[in-house]
Amino acid sequence: MLDKDSVAAGIYEMWQRHLMSDMHTLLVPQAASKYIGAISLSKTIDLLEAPDGRFGSDPIVGRNTFLTTALHEAVAELRQRLGGDMSKWTLGAYHHAKILHPLDPALTPRQQALFDVGDLPRGGDGYTIDATGSGDNQTSGGSFKIIADISNWDNSVGINNPGQSGNVDSPHYRDLYPLWARGKYFPIFFSESKVRSVAESSVELETAR
Repeated sequence: MLDKDSVAAGIYEMWQRHLMSDMHTLLVPQAASKYIGAISLSKTIDLLEAPDGRFGSDPIVGRNTFLTTALHEAVAELRQRLGGDMSKWTLGAYHHAKILHPLDPALTPRQQALFDVGDLPRGGDGYTIDATGSGDNQTSGGSFKIIADISNWDNSVGINNPGQSGNVDSPHYRDLYPLWARGKYFPIFFSESKVRSVAESSVELETAR
């Protein structure tokens, strides 16, 4: 389980990154490396489960060396980035979600603080059910989610990230981001009585006289 607070998840995820990177180096000639993207995780696992001559004259020994080398590389990177205290090597220590406004490159630091949202630690990666991407900063994955109970619509829940408003001056511009980052939801009420019970404000529209 790739939980944001898990040290095991932090080590595994970094190991997975190095396995895929090293697999790309092993399989792709250097002259073609800039034209060929990452080797998929499924392909990487297939090759590790059935190693061939590309791992050397003894494919099993070569495969095992490949695995341990990638693990040593992962540990070295974690130590370099997060220090020598392994208890701090959690997945969330380097996997996070900062949502950059489309205008971010043109904004001043003060404006970025207003327009950008984040950044909180995230669990998961690009291969988990709640896909959060496989880079340090989550730039893909579900932002709007809804779970509808068709037997009782008032039991439905959902989330919309980072908020319900596109106006940075609105209190609802980023108020849902902490819920989303923790994998939580808010109630989506359907019946009139339930909706009115939690309504913050209402707008009455009238046809022109």
